[in-house]
Amino acid sequence: MEKNFTNTQFKWTFESISDNIPTIMLLTIVLTYGINAYLTAIFLPINFWIAITASTILQLGRFAVVFMDFLNPTKGRSPFPPKIALGATVIALIEVFFGLMEKYSGAEFITMFFFVGTIVCFGYLLEINFVNKGVEAYGLEEPKVIKRRKRRVAAKKVTEDAPKESKGYVTSFQTITL
Repeated sequence: MEKNFTNTQFKWTFESISDNIPTIMLLTIVLTYGINAYLTAIFLPINFWIAITASTILQLGRFAVVFMDFLNPTKGRSPFPPKIALGATVIALIEVFFGLMEKYSGAEFITMFFFVGTIVCFGYLLEINFVNKGVEAYGLEEPKVIKRRKRRVAAKKVTEDAPKESKGYVTSFQTITL
């Protein structure tokens, strides 16, 4: 669809942004995965390098599962990636909650939890929207066809000779499409 821009510079900027949004979104999703991995590593009560390795592997697994539909887009869409992403987000929020609870208290805890929780939730929303747009772009989800039922309505028998003699018996059916 052609836009009716009056300012050529705005048109070029708009087209550039439109062309780069998928890349920006994917990089932002990967960045939120990295932040999740780092925050998880900070709060785990084990050696930092082991924790960062384990949490990075966990986030890479999440990435693989969420973007699974794009590996071989020959079948329909799997219902599991959004559910797994939601589960991973809830688990990340719980990890952050308990990790922050150990280090902060009171208003500091609430501020940190909302700040970090917003990053985690924002990553989830980006992830799900990106996957939905990718599914739409790949054509993995066919539009649902709405089938309408035909209803049968009883009709009264009417004769030209004696319209008053009709007793209201059903003698034929008329099909009406809604």
